[in-house]
Amino acid sequence: MKTDVVEIFQTLRACLQPYATRGYTAHKNSESDFELWSEKNMVDEGEKVTERFFAGLRIDGDAVVVKTGLDMDDKDADASRLKIENLSNEKVKEVENLIAITHNHFKEKKWI
Repeated sequence: MKTDVVEIFQTLRACLQPYATRGYTAHKNSESDFELWSEKNMVDEGEKVTERFFAGLRIDGDAVVVKTGLDMDDKDADASRLKIENLSNEKVKEVENLIAITHNHFKEKKWI
């Protein structure tokens, strides 16, 4: 089990980085913050949208926060976030599944 936030961040960033070859662009890529966005032009509810947040992570004190683009309009923003203070293999798989679900959602909505 990993407890060092830098090690947790690097492990989870490695899970996200392959999505940069699947139509997402890194808007932030530092040692403590990583975000991928879709830059597909689309119309959403009558408004032109040129980019949409897909997923990201950042170091927040003694934890790594994982965010996804699922339910970003939801008033309960915590519904699409995980705060990870220690990382087991099972938690890595959980994050990988969350990212895969988010990617499938983006594909279904034609956001990438």
